Amino acid sequence: MRVGLFTDAFFPVIDGVVKVTDAYASHLAGKCDVTVFTPYTHHLEPGYDSRFPYKVVRCKSIMRATDAYPQGFPHFDADFVRRVKEARLDIIHVHSAYPMGVFAKTFSRRHDIPMVGTLHSDFKPDVIEHVGKLAGAAVLKIMMGVYNSCDECWIASRAAGDMFCREYGLKAPWRVMPLSVDHTPVKDRAAARAAIDALYGLCEDDFVLTHVGRQDLQKREDFILRSLAILKDMNVDFKMLLVGTGVKQDYLKGLSHQLGLDRNVIFCGPIGDPELLAKHYARTDLLLFASVSDTFGLVKLEAACQQTPTLCTRGSLAADGMTDNVNGFTEEDSEEAFAKRIRSLKENPDLLRRCGEGAFRDFYSTWDSLADDVYANYRRIIDNHNKSRQ
Repeated sequence: MRVGLFTDAFFPVIDGVVKVTDAYASHLAGKCDVTVFTPYTHHLEPGYDSRFPYKVVRCKSIMRATDAYPQGFPHFDADFVRRVKEARLDIIHVHSAYPMGVFAKTFSRRHDIPMVGTLHSDFKPDVIEHVGKLAGAAVLKIMMGVYNSCDECWIASRAAGDMFCREYGLKAPWRVMPLSVDHTPVKDRAAARAAIDALYGLCEDDFVLTHVGRQDLQKREDFILRSLAILKDMNVDFKMLLVGTGVKQDYLKGLSHQLGLDRNVIFCGPIGDPELLAKHYARTDLLLFASVSDTFGLVKLEAACQQTPTLCTRGSLAADGMTDNVNGFTEEDSEEAFAKRIRSLKENPDLLRRCGEGAFRDFYSTWDSLADDVYANYRRIIDNHNKSRQ
């Protein structure tokens, strides 16, 4: 089976979609011929893509210094089009809808190739923020045209699937396809905690909060910082690790300083090493994930692997499946409420421990356990597509 994964961003950019695309490609590489098709990310070192156990084909793009992601031009790259044709794909899997998804849709129809689409996030607010309400409506129509042309769409939860049908007009058949992680529990938790303490100058008894994600405000890092300012005003001692980078990092550093959090908040930068990231989770007492746009949130699975619980916004899709005070924590969408909840949890370490154990029990799984299911579903979709042509 020859599989093409199409995405608008890929390593060295790091986000949830990139991690999922890489996981699919890595775990399918031993079962079939896999190629990731993506825009060129500028300033790649020579031979960068040779590190992957699958092929990576990049199209021409532009990427300004202020851009979080490259802007690809697959339709206008003759060499890229030629290489897609030469791949002789049996199935296309779209992980982002514009512009790579638009190209994939056109190529799929022209060459009669079945197509799967994964909807990763509630992208409407981000589209409207970047291009405005009027243009945003046109862009969203194009993006949903990609997903509605798929033979099948995959979504991380039933609640997210219902939301896409209700608010986006998703009409293509869809199913819940779980997500997972490649992380494994650290072997020596005490040593992992000590390593992070040494890295950032932390004390052994510091109460450590962490947020992991691209710093572009989609995950509401500003909300988190303002919550922490309230927490500090409550005379609560804590350290906050902000892991990641992004176009709003300078803004967040300025906001942190303005809120008087210089001694509390540490900007860690991006962490691409899974083992080092796992140590950060192992050192963390509570992961903060205030996003209301994510349909799932891989970070809560990464944290669960290290028995670290997550605090999510109540009613968000990221909190779907989470039972408050059992395998995580949910709180109302209020900075003051978040601060009060964090203070309460710091005062109850036994509850933190029990919910960390619950998160590991209820959420943690590996991609190895899902790869066979992905392959079987690809085969089913290909067979059904071929039957429909007869």
